Amino acid sequence: MLKAGARALEAFLESALREEQAPLCAENHQPTTMRNTGKREKTIRTILGTSSLCRNRWVCPVCGAVRYSADEALGVVATGFSPGARRMLARAGAKESFAESAEDLNFFAALKVDAKDVERIAEATGRVAEDWMARQGAIARLAPPEEEEIEKFYVSFDGTGVPMRPGELAGVRGKGPGGKAKTREVKLGCVFTQSSLDEQGRAVRDEASTTYVGAIENSVDFGHRLQAEAMRRGMAGAECVVVITDGARYNKTIIEEHFPMAIRILDLYHAREHWAHFVKDVCLLPLDGPVHRDGRALLDQGEISLLIEKMQRMLPRHGPRRKEGLLQIGYFQENAPAMRYSEFRAQGLFVGSGVIEAGCKTVIGRRLKQSGMFWSEAGANAIIALRCCIASGRFEQFWEDSA
Repeated sequence: MLKAGARALEAFLESALREEQAPLCAENHQPTTMRNTGKREKTIRTILGTSSLCRNRWVCPVCGAVRYSADEALGVVATGFSPGARRMLARAGAKESFAESAEDLNFFAALKVDAKDVERIAEATGRVAEDWMARQGAIARLAPPEEEEIEKFYVSFDGTGVPMRPGELAGVRGKGPGGKAKTREVKLGCVFTQSSLDEQGRAVRDEASTTYVGAIENSVDFGHRLQAEAMRRGMAGAECVVVITDGARYNKTIIEEHFPMAIRILDLYHAREHWAHFVKDVCLLPLDGPVHRDGRALLDQGEISLLIEKMQRMLPRHGPRRKEGLLQIGYFQENAPAMRYSEFRAQGLFVGSGVIEAGCKTVIGRRLKQSGMFWSEAGANAIIALRCCIASGRFEQFWEDSA
């Protein structure tokens, strides 16, 4: 059946290209009609199988430029895969390893490709998707979309390490012996909305409202990327904008620059981890004891001033544990305004960053952190862009706009 379809496709293309018009060339000269120098055959792998295409070769009599206008019309310039086949390779390569993708494409669609084919097509498509999303974001920043009623609008972001090839780690400081790095940080951001509460009065994320952006890049560029996505999603018309992050310093800088009017909430679960660290490693007390439970109750209620007083009374008198304890106290003092958890809950807001934590695992970890994988920055960013596009439900629109 597939072979019959491939032969029918060949006949259709031959008929469609029979009346092909001579194109114009304008390479640094006046538009000039190009000259037909005969037909050339090209083999194209399609979702029906391999097809042969005989198309005209056009040459400019002025500058000698060569064009195959049929390739341009069919979307097969500089590639031996049809747009439909490339769409399948890109989606497959974004979801699993290139080798597994090649096996599955052969098994499910009789599309015979190898891992390198999948890698080239997926990464090339990812780069195009990255450019497309950047253009969409730039347009939204210059001309925000028409305001729609959004009750609660959330922005959240975090980082996760991705294993890299040794050559990509020069100058990168890591956590290994001697500061040796094995990973680079991917910054991932998400935008979602909320318009309801559950029966217990807890915030409920609007279904299918989450979109993602991410890349291996510095915090300045990432801040602009994230703001552009928020503008594209309609942040300008939201009644309430909330940013949820952990306590990393660059997070605060991004919020101050790009989301200055937002309610900042420090993820409750990160705050709990800092309290647990203080109890266990600074005070050497068990986490199942009353001290930990009482302090956690204060934290969950947003009683940060009382919690800080409690920590100050518990501080060791001297030594490295006291120094670490003072650092933890400073963490709570600095972030106290973003830890008003009882107040935030009363407003029906999320107080945890579970959405972006899950995104780091599903959008990034599930594909880029598999055993034995080591990435180049360019390759990783291409697949990250492709996965963000797919996870955001934007892939079909991207493909329609870019085809």
